[in-house]
Amino acid sequence: MARLRLPLFLLPAAALALASCTAVFEPELAQFAGQPLAAEPKARATEPWLFGQHIGKLIQTQHFQIYTTLDDPVFQHLLIRVLEATHDRAAALTHFAAPRPLDCYVFASRAQWENYTRARAGSNAPIYLQISSGGYCQEGVFAGYDIGRDQTLSVIAHEAWHQYSWFAFKDRLPSWLEEGLATQNEAFHWESAQPVFRPEANAGRLTALRQALRPGTLWKLSDLLATHAGRVIKMPQPAIDAYYAQLWSLVLFLQQSPLYAPRLGALLADAGAGRLTRALEGTTVTPQEIANFTEHWNTVAGPVYLQKYLNPDIIALEREYLAWMRDFVRSN
Repeated sequence: MARLRLPLFLLPAAALALASCTAVFEPELAQFAGQPLAAEPKARATEPWLFGQHIGKLIQTQHFQIYTTLDDPVFQHLLIRVLEATHDRAAALTHFAAPRPLDCYVFASRAQWENYTRARAGSNAPIYLQISSGGYCQEGVFAGYDIGRDQTLSVIAHEAWHQYSWFAFKDRLPSWLEEGLATQNEAFHWESAQPVFRPEANAGRLTALRQALRPGTLWKLSDLLATHAGRVIKMPQPAIDAYYAQLWSLVLFLQQSPLYAPRLGALLADAGAGRLTRALEGTTVTPQEIANFTEHWNTVAGPVYLQKYLNPDIIALEREYLAWMRDFVRSN
């Protein structure tokens, strides 16, 4: 989801009262794929956490603070491993560091997640409550719920990019690139109980892309560049699926291209260093809109950044992308 300006979640008083009971992450004798999971080198401590009447845990790791009501020890271990792996992957891609522990809320049920959202999202809660399954990230805080272990971990890996991006970049990325990069985290397999990312093997996005090609309902590149997920979530499901599938495939295309991959790297480097918004000088976007990353900012910045860093001819780039996309779908 696109990030909206919402207040940060504050721990309830009941949760604060439990904060003195800190211990090393419990070494449950859990196993996954035949591998012991008791040793978690990046897990530092755990303590009780209370959400309403629901008893949970705060798990502190090297880069995250995970507030969860999940009580499955295997799920908890895998959650740690996926989150830390996404952090390492993002750091390797951007060469910037998120400067603080990142807060994640992973609830055991949708009802708990909805209560959290209604209590903390204010007037934006109805937007998030339209999410049929998954989660969202706002101002660097992720909130999601259990939709099945594999799907939940995929959603968390997606949202972990948004968390990292929020703190690591001095200039915000436009929605098409922000969401496209997040989808690169969704597909992974397990080797020795460690997640190994394979962005090109995202079966769900590939299916949606194939379905979008058949009826000819693909988004035009110019429309993809100018819109954002907060607007898309209100559309019919086929349009939502096509939007994310195309952003996944667009960024995959750019990252695999010998021509465009280094140009994309330059864009990310400038975003991290605070030089990206120079491309907006002379446009209709005001400094206040840049600071607040408004809808108008995204509408202008989306195509402008692509034209400056990747290809000034959007139509030519779209032809290249469509040719690559059709070949990719045929061969997978």
